Amino acid sequence: MLGRVFNIQPFSIHDGDGLRTVVFMKGCNLRCYWCHNPESHDRERSMQFFPHKCIRCGECAKVCPAGDGRTTALFTDRCIKCGRCVDVCWSEARVAAGYDISAEELFGKLRKDREIFRRSGGGVTFSGGEPLLQPQFVAEVMRRCREEGISTAVETAACVPWENFEAIEDLCDCFICDIKTMDSGKHREATGAGNERILANIARLARQKKRLVIRTPVIPGFNDTPEEILRIRDFVSSLDTDVKYGLLAFHGICVGKYESLNREFQAKDLPDADIAELEKLLR
Repeated sequence: MLGRVFNIQPFSIHDGDGLRTVVFMKGCNLRCYWCHNPESHDRERSMQFFPHKCIRCGECAKVCPAGDGRTTALFTDRCIKCGRCVDVCWSEARVAAGYDISAEELFGKLRKDREIFRRSGGGVTFSGGEPLLQPQFVAEVMRRCREEGISTAVETAACVPWENFEAIEDLCDCFICDIKTMDSGKHREATGAGNERILANIARLARQKKRLVIRTPVIPGFNDTPEEILRIRDFVSSLDTDVKYGLLAFHGICVGKYESLNREFQAKDLPDADIAELEKLLR
């Protein structure tokens, strides 16, 4: 079974308990304008170019099948995302984000750190993108992790059919979900989808007594008010289980990723979030 990922990041401390390896899955069905992983959006391979790394050697133009011999077809309709320019770019100015990997090969990479997971109380976290757009693949790798005693978690926007959760619900030790706002219209404007399915899925996980971590990314001008946070906190408090809730501060350090994809970062002019006052509401 194959899955499509764009990064495997070891030694993470922000994606669940202990030291974790995070598997970033390719593809997402939301378009949050503040997203920090724009290379995750499309299921297909994403081509990136980092001009500050380019040494102007011209090797990429020589191998590009759709170029003119002097320049490549990158960021044009002619680009077929073949990756040949990436293969010859030893300075790593050109990067292809997204590749297929088998469940067996991925698990082989993950299990190498099982002693680190055991000693730190960590494990493997699937993130994205939206990992539950590839539920059967995630379930297969989680199944192998469980057989080896490796803890698993999933970071999900929860905007998927419940059937996608069913694939992993008995294999996943922790569900990490975002609630961005309680206002569905506002949510749709900012992300491209309403939040009814998200809230329903989270409530269902709570009724089933799944371990839940809920976080709110605090975005200046969108949800950085006491009223917004209190509404979310009240919903979390109403859930039929104990839930860990916290806030995530927005920052704009991902602007370089958007530039590498030849895309505009819509949140580029926002200040970094100051969540100190809002965190007082959670005490």
